[in-house]
Amino acid sequence: MLARRCVAATAAVLALAAGGIDWAASPAAADSPPTAPLAPDGAVPFGTTPQGANAVSGPNAPIVGMAADPNGRGYWLVGSDGGVFNYGPPFYGSTGSLHLNAPIVGMAAPPSGSGYWLAASDGGIFSYGLAQFFGSAGSLHLNAPIVGMASTPDGGGYWLVASDGGIFSYGDARFYGSTGSTQLNARIVGMAATPSGRGYWLVGADGGIFSYGDAQFRGSTGALHLDAPIVGMAATPGGGGYWLVASDGGIFTYGTAPYFGSLGGTVLPSAVVGMAASPSGSGYWLVLGSGVLAGKVVGIDPGHNGLNGSDPGVIDQPVFNGTGSEPCDTVGTETASGYTEAEFNFNVATDLRADLEAEGATVVVTRPNNDGVGPCVTTRAAIINDAGANVAVDIHADGGPPGGSGFTVLEPVADGPNSGVIASSNAFGAVLRDAFAAGTNMPVADYGGSVDGLEARDDLAGLNLTTVPKVLIEFGNMQNAGDAALQVTPAFQQAAANAIAHAITEFLTGPA
Repeated sequence: MLARRCVAATAAVLALAAGGIDWAASPAAADSPPTAPLAPDGAVPFGTTPQGANAVSGPNAPIVGMAADPNGRGYWLVGSDGGVFNYGPPFYGSTGSLHLNAPIVGMAAPPSGSGYWLAASDGGIFSYGLAQFFGSAGSLHLNAPIVGMASTPDGGGYWLVASDGGIFSYGDARFYGSTGSTQLNARIVGMAATPSGRGYWLVGADGGIFSYGDAQFRGSTGALHLDAPIVGMAATPGGGGYWLVASDGGIFTYGTAPYFGSLGGTVLPSAVVGMAASPSGSGYWLVLGSGVLAGKVVGIDPGHNGLNGSDPGVIDQPVFNGTGSEPCDTVGTETASGYTEAEFNFNVATDLRADLEAEGATVVVTRPNNDGVGPCVTTRAAIINDAGANVAVDIHADGGPPGGSGFTVLEPVADGPNSGVIASSNAFGAVLRDAFAAGTNMPVADYGGSVDGLEARDDLAGLNLTTVPKVLIEFGNMQNAGDAALQVTPAFQQAAANAIAHAITEFLTGPA
């Protein structure tokens, strides 16, 4: 079924007709927020809910989501390490003491309330209590990380949704459509199922709504200017409407979804990361996380693309890079065994995105998968600039002389557009160089023009045109047998992503 979305010309009319209101912009009409002190890693109730405000004291990892107990006893909170905290319903287990391949990003409960599922960003599923395991995407190569899940009404299956809107269905959950092949204006951040289980909605960070099956479109914020990105949604029990929540706690209501209050305009101790509705539909909870990067935007540009070689007419076209011209894009290099730089770059970017989102960051990636052509290097720079990223990194691997080994961090040279971010880019480059040297077994480069792993470049569009702090990192030399042996391993790719995430966190928040 075709997804529907507001267009710019009718967005305001549709929002009002559907009952969509940003109540944070109308304090006189808004309900007062709870009088209890707000705390990170907790839930804040609005309306009539069976459980009030609760916060986890000192969790091992930030709270990233919640699920309401269908029996109306309360809710569970879940951390990015899979630690589960129960308020009202029983505790059935957690992954809090396990070593996870990827962070937990969401949870759902069957209608009995006698268990729950946890979903990781790599599509891994962990089932507890009477929640049955029906399958996972944990062994698949995903084009984009999983960001949420929803259960069927009878508990006989579930859907997983990725940030590109790809849908994975298990058990009796049927596939009704996805945005997996659609060019999105903003990444998908969550989903909700209809009461019948014969449809679902997807929501983007801009509040765009995509409806499939019997899920009816009631309105969206897709064409509105938001003060903060949308981070989640919940559907009314009857399926006649839905709520959207932004990271600043603003609430948008559509269809039959009543407004019970918001945190919009309130000084928060941390960003809102999601919401859940009470089973009766008479209230909802907002979830506060504690990720150190909450409210920060990070740009990632995984260089090249998997099908660039199939369309030289596009990628060979010259573009102005700020100081001269260069091709729109290139194929990139590869190892002697044929493992391509494009795939390596995207794999590292996917791992990095998951790490950063687990810390609360909003992440903008310049290409959604490794199955396309381009975009041009100028477009990649514009995507990150337009997102207003607090910091950005271009991910590459080098194709240098076979005798050369090691990584290099490339820094911009002032040319006009980037003049205001040279100092901050250089500061980030030094932090990244140190974090990568400490976090991986790849040495600094022993060839080329780098000095202690740093090199200034004025011939690359991504650095010349940036208006945000940015560097480009060459993760070793794919033409070197030793470097290549590391680069092809998932362990090195994850270590590389972890090192970059550590550097970004240090740069944005200060040393730990």
